[in-house]
Amino acid sequence: MMSFALLALIAACLAAGLALMALVSGLVPAIQRYRSHIQATAQDDLRAQFIDLPARRLLQIAVGLGLVLAALTAIVLPWPVAVAAGLTGLALPRIGVHRIRERRRRAIIRQLPDALQTLASSLRAGTNIGRAMALVSRRQPAPLSQEFGLMLSRQRLGEELETVLGGFAERVPAEETALFRNAIMISHRVGGDLAHTLDTLSITLRERAQVEERITALTAMGRMQGRVMMVLPFGIGGMLYLQQPAMMARLFTEPLGWAVIMIVAVAMALAMVWIRRVVAIDI
Repeated sequence: MMSFALLALIAACLAAGLALMALVSGLVPAIQRYRSHIQATAQDDLRAQFIDLPARRLLQIAVGLGLVLAALTAIVLPWPVAVAAGLTGLALPRIGVHRIRERRRRAIIRQLPDALQTLASSLRAGTNIGRAMALVSRRQPAPLSQEFGLMLSRQRLGEELETVLGGFAERVPAEETALFRNAIMISHRVGGDLAHTLDTLSITLRERAQVEERITALTAMGRMQGRVMMVLPFGIGGMLYLQQPAMMARLFTEPLGWAVIMIVAVAMALAMVWIRRVVAIDI
């Protein structure tokens, strides 16, 4: 009997060791991929936004957010939810970078009509496109002044104007920046009154911005309703778990509960996509 119990204990230890080795072998590549992802985010996305944040610091922020969210969630909710919250915390830096890039893109688009008018005035005064861009980089506030300063520096280093403007359109992907690049390149290749073209483009972009602001105001209620509907299931679920923890725990411990969670997650994802399509009006 003792030998059988000893063999069972050894078998259990071996099984646990193998499971731990499998877990570690799966975690190590995942950690390496995540570190590479964070490094690429710090080197490419943040530097493109003129933000100097080392990859090590960004990784520390991501891990810290993940641990804090997991610990706070584990106080009141089961461990699967805490693990999901920790993984969400690891994704927060990427989401934050996306928000920063989108906010900066919108700021540049708002500043672009005034910059085009300044360029047109400078060209009418007899300056060339390089000096006009230098004037914009000095007088316009950030972030547009940073982009024009970068374009001017690259042009002074010997890069072609088409490459410089293409880099600007890639860093700030929008129809407005593409129109700006095309207007200058067409005038550079075939000639024409570039100042008049930039003036017309400035007026068009300003009118388009006014229409977009009006659409944003009209769809604000729909977007807020979508956010509330996305947060409401989590709030109701948390309150029910605090009131009936034994009953709500079945969602995380039984296969039927897992199926319900999957169905709810899919339904919420479809609802989010549908609401975004409804309120997203393209001009």
